[in-house]
Amino acid sequence: MPITSYDDMKEKKGEILRSLINLAKVVDSLNDMGLAINGEALLDLKNKLDNDNFKVLVIGEFKNGKSTFINSLMGEKVLPAYSTPCTAVINEVIYGKEKRATLYFKNPLPKEMSSDIQPSAMRHIKNHENHEIPPIMVDVDDLVDYVAIPDPTKDQADSIKELPYSKVVLEYPIELCHDGIEIIDSPGLNESGTRTKVTEEYLNHADAIVFVFRCPKIAGASEMDYITDQIHARGHNDIFFVCNAINQVSEDEQDRLIKFGNKKLMPLTTLGEQGIFYVNALGALNAKKNKDNEALVHTGIPEFENALSDYLRNNKGKAKLLQIITPGKAFIENLRTQYIKSYIASLNQSVEELENRIRNAMPQLNSAKERKEIVAGKIDLAMQNLQNQIRVLMDAQFGAIIGKIPDFVDDMDLDNHMTANPFKQKSKREALEKEVIAKMEQFVQKEMGTWIKTDLQETLDVFIDKLENDLGTDIDVFYNKLDEFRCEVSGVKTLRNISGFERVSGTILGTIVGGPMYGALGASLGLGEMAKRSAVTLGASFTAGAVLAFTPLGAAAITTAATAAILGAGALQLVTGGSSLTKKYKNQLKNSFIDKLKESREEACKNYAANIANDVNEKFDLVNKALDNEIEMENSKIAALKNDRDKNSDKREKMLVLLQQCEHELDLIEGTLTNISNSIA
Repeated sequence: MPITSYDDMKEKKGEILRSLINLAKVVDSLNDMGLAINGEALLDLKNKLDNDNFKVLVIGEFKNGKSTFINSLMGEKVLPAYSTPCTAVINEVIYGKEKRATLYFKNPLPKEMSSDIQPSAMRHIKNHENHEIPPIMVDVDDLVDYVAIPDPTKDQADSIKELPYSKVVLEYPIELCHDGIEIIDSPGLNESGTRTKVTEEYLNHADAIVFVFRCPKIAGASEMDYITDQIHARGHNDIFFVCNAINQVSEDEQDRLIKFGNKKLMPLTTLGEQGIFYVNALGALNAKKNKDNEALVHTGIPEFENALSDYLRNNKGKAKLLQIITPGKAFIENLRTQYIKSYIASLNQSVEELENRIRNAMPQLNSAKERKEIVAGKIDLAMQNLQNQIRVLMDAQFGAIIGKIPDFVDDMDLDNHMTANPFKQKSKREALEKEVIAKMEQFVQKEMGTWIKTDLQETLDVFIDKLENDLGTDIDVFYNKLDEFRCEVSGVKTLRNISGFERVSGTILGTIVGGPMYGALGASLGLGEMAKRSAVTLGASFTAGAVLAFTPLGAAAITTAATAAILGAGALQLVTGGSSLTKKYKNQLKNSFIDKLKESREEACKNYAANIANDVNEKFDLVNKALDNEIEMENSKIAALKNDRDKNSDKREKMLVLLQQCEHELDLIEGTLTNISNSIA
């Protein structure tokens, strides 16, 4: 059954929230009996439920009209939208009863900052020198002065330097955002390596991707490459494509363009034709400002808004609710089997019998602890080997790309060319610099994207499979010994037809995807091969790091070196025509680009390999933490049982009644969560 409206979703979130609160009360009751159950996980789930808004990332190349498109959704011109590159920082648009903008700063600040920083912001930075800089409020009307790219007429070297801001959060009374939707305006993809990287970081956290083209230029080569190499690589396959400015195409050409666009774009989104929209964003903005509903209907924007709303509710909305329900139910099952039932069974024993059982079972618990240490040692050694392996692979790829750049540059088709006219040389040179460097960066990104999806991914898959096999037996032994201990102490035997790695991999998956308490699902039920692969395979999360390692972000250094070399040779003084000068300057840019890659080669390979190994290690370290948590759980139960051994029979009977009441309350909470889950299935 679909989630019919945002009010319907709010109601379901409210029921889940009440269930979590009631579950926390059960945990408190059990802890009052002496059990050391960590309730922070439930707080994590509650916070996730409260704060899990829908993030809609709007992507597109410069001049495609992203900001105008977002303004059309807002019904007012708020974001800067000009004919020059505008958006220098991420703009997050959220709902607010009053218009307000909050400016956040990078931590740490960039080493080289642009000179185009507002005086008020610079004073704020100096007032918090050597400390993390807190955000400041800025006037919405002055927003463009902060988020727009520095004056493009200024010196090229300064224009690519970074601004100190990480993002602007714009609160606005926009109806679309009223129910927890955040619209994120990103810098143009073809503006700067640094600003493109900002967009890629947000890709990993987006719930919906809206890619904006501008008619009649739809599905350009660089745009298509970015969709496959960056967006698809991060697992986003249900993309919304918005083809803006359809009104600027003559009516007799619109049908042809739409057929062409659908043919090119439909294979790139699982939404099919329902994910492709041809809109007049500026017309929609004007219609909303003038409250002209008749004109608005013909802009294509209402259809897009309805499709996005339905997608977020019934695709992402369901997933978000289940990411709370599933770990919540698993946590309930864990409380029921590992705490309440075993505790009831233990309390039903005599003190002497219980002490004997604990004493006889301790060797099994100690064996589990020893096996856990073996697992930790194997993981440490494997990570060292992985780092060395990735460094060698990265170095080979470095050399391969450097070897391909000369032929790529020689065959490069250029829109900009040098001139012998001394009055136009500066502007022509800067345009040529920007185009050549951008194309070399795009070439490197494409090569890296292919390498990551093939060689690197294959290496990681083989590594993970081998490490899983190496750890599998030890983890099986760990859980076998732990289950033997539990059975010996409580007399309750739990039959599980799953491997130890499946149990621990469920814990890992939960920590990454659904918050810490999602792990109870895997520990008690197991999640099979999908869980293992999802838990420890990092996949496309490496992409941005690899591309960044290969792309010389210090483009100013490249252009400065090239200019200095040509000036030294007197090239700019030649009056031989633009073609010869263009070729020479293009070659200088190529050589400078390659030199920068060679200079950074050793350090980049070393750092990148270390980053990947550390990232993989973080995931596998969760195995250690999962095993530690299992042991700590048993230690807390032993302590509680020993604390109860001197209680008289009346007190023990009261505790048994309380435990049974807790179990009944868990049944009710579980029933509520199951009903919600079934209603959205």
